[in-house]
Amino acid sequence: MSESIGKGNLKNGFLVFGWMISIFCCQVALAQESNKDYTERFTQAEQMAQSATKEGADKAIELWKGMLKDYPNDLAVSNNLAATLMKEKKYAEAQNYLESALNADPKIAIIMANLNDIYAYQAQLAYQSVFKPSEINYPKGKWVALTSETVKTPEKAQLEKAKKDMQRVLNRVENWRVAWSSKDVKSYLSFYDSNYHSDKFTNHKDWAKNRENSLKRPKYIKIHLRDVKIVPLANHTFQVSFVQNYDSNRFKDSVKKYLVWQEVGKSWKIIQEKVVYD
Repeated sequence: MSESIGKGNLKNGFLVFGWMISIFCCQVALAQESNKDYTERFTQAEQMAQSATKEGADKAIELWKGMLKDYPNDLAVSNNLAATLMKEKKYAEAQNYLESALNADPKIAIIMANLNDIYAYQAQLAYQSVFKPSEINYPKGKWVALTSETVKTPEKAQLEKAKKDMQRVLNRVENWRVAWSSKDVKSYLSFYDSNYHSDKFTNHKDWAKNRENSLKRPKYIKIHLRDVKIVPLANHTFQVSFVQNYDSNRFKDSVKKYLVWQEVGKSWKIIQEKVVYD
């Protein structure tokens, strides 16, 4: 009796094991089919995006968006969709996709680079609106390759340097404000590049003499800054914007001001200054 039961259990065990193997094989087959479909669609979209035609770009965008519906958390798809949109100069839409992808994983270096390209482009547009026209560097977009390797995060040292540079510039802005408020002519002028002069003057010497008189004449000067913002324009160059409230015994005013700071030697100097009146 026990032998019959043992054989029955063994038989049932083989049946259950066989059933589990069948399910596993089906899952593997489905996974392989899914991977094949993903690879084919990814490759097709990539080829269309790189076809150098508007029709190809439009088709690629359609394919990337379709893939994003099926793979909503796929960072490579999100990034390449954004890169294709950037080629078509659809920067706002590209920015939305990049920011969504960035929220999923804030350490993806390529996504960060593309997003920063768009921010830099926007800063250049703002820069052109108040300063002398210059050539704009349009964002190009960088691709994530179809690979299983992990995308490397940006070097910590580079990120730390960028943060430190921004803080140094902001500190320079505050010290510039203090020097002006203190009527310290020598210190105030030291914040400007040796070649700087406003449009009203043809050289630095004449401009500096005019600024010296402007600082010495009032009995007191009070400078208050608010809404201070800083954006990168290029390597070693930042734009700082703010609302400046000026108060002295001679007059008062409130203006929007833009200062462009550039690293000169071991210090940061003002190379351009623009005032915008409301």
